[in-house]
Amino acid sequence: MRYRLGKAGDAEYEGSRFFGDPVVPESWADEEPWPEDCWFMCQLNLGELDSEGLLPASGYLYLFVDASFDIPEIRAYYSAEEPDTIYEDCNRGFDEVEWDIHTDYPIEFGDGPEGCFAAEGRGDDVIIMSLDPQAAGIRLFEGYRSVRAVIARSALSRMDLRAVRTELS
Repeated sequence: MRYRLGKAGDAEYEGSRFFGDPVVPESWADEEPWPEDCWFMCQLNLGELDSEGLLPASGYLYLFVDASFDIPEIRAYYSAEEPDTIYEDCNRGFDEVEWDIHTDYPIEFGDGPEGCFAAEGRGDDVIIMSLDPQAAGIRLFEGYRSVRAVIARSALSRMDLRAVRTELS
């Protein structure tokens, strides 16, 4: 399913978004499930996304970028709980990132540029999220035409999100 980024600063509390402050379950705000060197990339409200059965029909999927590597490494986390806490400290200390990751951009599903899509099957894999930075109109992941979070269908069926891998082109 394709998507586009909406107007900066217009993301809804429980909606899908890129950047800004994620809205997480309260228990996550108390003890982050992601490593300290990660910055928040996006949250997907799976109830908004027609994934044709590839992803759970409800809950939230969160993608973070691990900044401890020279090249982007995407980490994924899932919560079946309804988020109730805006996690304002998530992207603090990542001022070296080449884009304003502190401002939220709503994800508008259904229409969008080539290269920006979520939940697409590809053989034995599922592309959870694909981002073409240029098509999306952001200057992030400089030098890459495509940044994807990909997982094997077998790992996804077990919700073993540790198996998510990053594909760059």
